[in-house]
Amino acid sequence: MTPLERAAEFAARFLGNANSLAISYGGPLYLVGSALTSLTPGDIDLRLLLDRADCEAMWGERFDHGDLEWSFGKLARHREELKQSRRLTRRWRGGAGFGGARRFDFQFQTALFTDAEDRHPVMQDKPYLRLDAIPMDVLLDSGRGDP
Repeated sequence: MTPLERAAEFAARFLGNANSLAISYGGPLYLVGSALTSLTPGDIDLRLLLDRADCEAMWGERFDHGDLEWSFGKLARHREELKQSRRLTRRWRGGAGFGGARRFDFQFQTALFTDAEDRHPVMQDKPYLRLDAIPMDVLLDSGRGDP
């Protein structure tokens, strides 16, 4: 089995969790990192992509500042990432199907989304696999504009 086949198998089993996370936070969820390139990844990297306005609405303008002093928003964001990482690690302990991977690394990531009909995110040239099946217009347009 190749790493991509193993990742696709995981994605099928993880779909319910992925949909819940995507709709809860309002952005698509992606599998990234070594789980897509290695049969024995060190961890399972998940990135939930949000536009900057949504991040600022949840955690304030200083949610991603790199300075040494942590703002309330930066602390709240990282606490939420840690909470989801721990929950997923406990829930999927040994059942993720990725050899030696024992922990999930869940992170929020700001992203730009295209104006094209499918509204896909602008991603780097690294491997990624979308895990949720929520339509992008539901995630990106809900709550914006007229009721």
